[in-house]
Amino acid sequence: MARKKAARKKKKGKKSLLLWFFLLLLLLCSIAATVYLVFLRPGTIKPLSPPIASVPKKKPAPIPAKPAVPPPLITSLPSQKSPATAQLPLISIIIDDMGFQDKICADLIALDLNLSFAFLPFGPHTAAQLAEARRKDRDILLHLPMEPQDSKWTPGPGALLTAMDSWKIQSTLARDIAAVPHAIGVNNHMGSSFTENRIAMQACLALLKNNNLFFLDSLTSANSVGFSMAREMGMRSAQRDIFIDNSQDAQQIMKQLDALISLARKRGSAIGIGHPHPATLAALRKYQSKLQGEIQLVGVSRLAK
Repeated sequence: MARKKAARKKKKGKKSLLLWFFLLLLLLCSIAATVYLVFLRPGTIKPLSPPIASVPKKKPAPIPAKPAVPPPLITSLPSQKSPATAQLPLISIIIDDMGFQDKICADLIALDLNLSFAFLPFGPHTAAQLAEARRKDRDILLHLPMEPQDSKWTPGPGALLTAMDSWKIQSTLARDIAAVPHAIGVNNHMGSSFTENRIAMQACLALLKNNNLFFLDSLTSANSVGFSMAREMGMRSAQRDIFIDNSQDAQQIMKQLDALISLARKRGSAIGIGHPHPATLAALRKYQSKLQGEIQLVGVSRLAK
């Protein structure tokens, strides 16, 4: 009986050992399969030899440009430009002393001529005349009173004097500028003494530059430093070439206008200054067609550089 039990136990142990061996073998097979599938990745192993270089894509052939159209054959010589289309000389005419006379100033503004107008500060008619000049798109200047050499001449309210210090010059000038709104530049009224004084002109021009106003030197003195100083300070500036109405005779004024036109033809541009006098108005009326046809009458701001 004991022998049978021992034999059965021994047989049972062999079966158990075989079962464990089978399970271990199954486990090893599973591990081997996993390693093979995960790490070796059949079918995707890179070749040991260098890969074949990819063939670059061909760039599309450029679209051929359209053949240039040959210029038309000239069958006749070009016609010369007419005077209306040719480059005409430039002239600016400034009318000073605006704002103090009524009718003649209004008549000058009413002319079909591109005149520029310089207004004295504090004139009784400045506001109305300035508004009409602006409506006609004319250049507007402050006609700035300055001290003359001859004390018998009075420059009027708002005058700048050489005895003033820099602060007084600039405070007076600031009020003058405010009295002529919309002014784009300044020219001197009288001023043969003031414009010769470098210290006085330095104070004046510094404020004009700060207000973006150009300076037109009326050249009431051959020794004026106004134009040259304005250039030194980097300001837009210009200077008068001809006073057209020193003589109160319409025929003489027209001769001065001829001289202004001749100078403009020679140099390309010229600047004239006139005043609200009956003879000046009459001369401009007679010369209106000539000023409209033979030259370009422009605002003075176009000639200030």
